[in-house]
Amino acid sequence: MNNKDFYFKTAFVTVAVLLVIFSGKMWIVNPLMSNSRQVIASAPATQGESSFAGNQEKRFSKEKININWKDAAKYVDSYVIFEGEIVSAYNNGKVCYLNLDKDYKNSITLVIFSTKFSRFPDKPEKCYLGKKVRVEGRIKDYKGRLEIILGGTESIKVL
Repeated sequence: MNNKDFYFKTAFVTVAVLLVIFSGKMWIVNPLMSNSRQVIASAPATQGESSFAGNQEKRFSKEKININWKDAAKYVDSYVIFEGEIVSAYNNGKVCYLNLDKDYKNSITLVIFSTKFSRFPDKPEKCYLGKKVRVEGRIKDYKGRLEIILGGTESIKVL
């Protein structure tokens, strides 16, 4: 192969790659970006919400909302504070679950992962059981069940 063929093939491959990149940007990236801007700009405002972007900001703000823990389903993705009694608890060594209701499948659960155990008293399932606590955190929906993941004792205080 001589130098002329090498330069021709290199130029051809370079042009082909640039064409693929340009086409992808024009036909994939730009339409997606313009659609997302339109969704944000034209989202219908509902009572109490000014826009989609405003709703996102509200959902992920750290403003504490005082609630009754029984109403947790109304506050998914909100940062809340509430009080309640831990009526059951379970620790499987990887995760500790603290429940505010015997019907834990249909109410909110406080979750402590083993990576955070060192931030809590030994055997948190025994320490908090039967105690009235003040909890602070973001309510999440995990596979249809409500939970707050506790990161340390700043998230839960015994009253």
